[in-house]
Amino acid sequence: MSLGAFMEYIILSPCVTAKTRELRMRGKIDIRKAEKALPPDVDVLALTEVFLTLAYKGKSFSLYPSGKIIVKDSEGEEAKSLLKEMFALLEKKGCLSEN
Repeated sequence: MSLGAFMEYIILSPCVTAKTRELRMRGKIDIRKAEKALPPDVDVLALTEVFLTLAYKGKSFSLYPSGKIIVKDSEGEEAKSLLKEMFALLEKKGCLSEN
């Protein structure tokens, strides 16, 4: 899917034995802005210089400034759908950038 040339992304399965899926995009995520801008149904669990961990729809997400989003304990179509939702939320709230 492409939402502008820099917002192309790919969904990966980083490890065959882990129940995680990963979305990588060309753009960057402003994790500080995301912490404040995401809707009330997204719970911030931890924020450090290198990642933001969230709870959303019963799943744990890790967001990285490099443009990586990981959803844990989710596989297949459910994971893909959740990653696309999180991407859309971040885009809608202005948390994504080219660099």
